[in-house]
Amino acid sequence: MASLVEVEHGRCSCGGHFENHEVEIRLTASGRPIVLPNVPQGVCPRCGSHVYKVQVLEYIESLMREPPVPGPN
Repeated sequence: MASLVEVEHGRCSCGGHFENHEVEIRLTASGRPIVLPNVPQGVCPRCGSHVYKVQVLEYIESLMREPPVPGPN
């Protein structure tokens, strides 16, 4: 993931300015648990909206498209 100093999320539709935060995302993809630490996220202090950059969402979507891991037989 990109460093927080490189990430700019811009302005929120409410007029606030997104602040940079890092979050941990936990998901299950193709039958296996995945933990993504230090994911850049924009948070609006005015209304509480959360946003991610397109590159972050594309990366998460790529994990979801990976073929399932075969289970024990």
